[in-house]
Amino acid sequence: MSSKRGKLAGRRGSVGQSATPITVDTAHLERVPQTVLDAPEDVVAFWIPVDDVRPSPFQYRYHVDEGRLQALMGSIAARELYQPITVRPLQAGVYEVVLGHRRLEAFKRLGRGAIPAIVREYGDAEAIRALLDENLKRADVNLFEQTEGVVRLLSLELGLVGEPVAAVRRLLEEMRAVKRSGLALQEPGHIGAARIIEDVTGMSWESFLTNRLSVYRLPAPLQEKVRRGMPYSLAVATGRLTPALQGQALAFLEHEGGGWRSREEFKAWLAGHQTPAARRPDSLRLQQLARSLDHKELRGEQAVRVTALLDELEQLLA
Repeated sequence: MSSKRGKLAGRRGSVGQSATPITVDTAHLERVPQTVLDAPEDVVAFWIPVDDVRPSPFQYRYHVDEGRLQALMGSIAARELYQPITVRPLQAGVYEVVLGHRRLEAFKRLGRGAIPAIVREYGDAEAIRALLDENLKRADVNLFEQTEGVVRLLSLELGLVGEPVAAVRRLLEEMRAVKRSGLALQEPGHIGAARIIEDVTGMSWESFLTNRLSVYRLPAPLQEKVRRGMPYSLAVATGRLTPALQGQALAFLEHEGGGWRSREEFKAWLAGHQTPAARRPDSLRLQQLARSLDHKELRGEQAVRVTALLDELEQLLA
């Protein structure tokens, strides 16, 4: 593992597990005995009433895996050994969950009155970053969910104006224009965006622009499918179909009870359902699009979008 990757993994592993002193008053809270904590010895946790914990407005994980949640509930009930959640104080006696949304849901379903919690004084940007770090450690991390978290973090930390996705796209495309002109990134916002993206995702801002933000070009129904676990590559392929065929494709791709078919299965299914006109070789389609591009004058947002799509295509074919 490279030193950069090692540092990133180390920071992720320590999220919410430090005994750093806080200034918020915890004298009224009951300390959780270390003997019931499934956590490092330096963790200080308190019993927080479940009804006093509010959900986070920054939580970007939309899909709750019912099977995993039931397994977690069973583990909590059987072992009585707890990994504390992390909360931040909102006002006297009211807290907001930062880390541990699934554990909080499990405690609620089990009818528990209180939950072990670490109390931290996170700001909004710190809360989003902690969520990103925590979810990156999960085996079932959804890259669309992670992308939405990064977009929110960039918008908040850099003070971007307007709808977050559009604002982040404008910023990154501005950065790409600077780079194409042969200049180095010098604006604080440009440098900050590049640092945040690499720090959180381990990828460059250019790769994030090309490979992650492109998900927002999908139709809204397909975006929702990706949020709930549909592989992005299948969503892109489905989005290229006619509306009538899209419905049939989704019915084929999504297994009952969850899960998605492979790309190979989809290709085989598609070969038997596309009309001959729809089966034109990709090379012919590219030639036809190139001819159309030669005879069309693109301006403004349309030109920016076509350039972004061409960049994405070049990367896919490289």
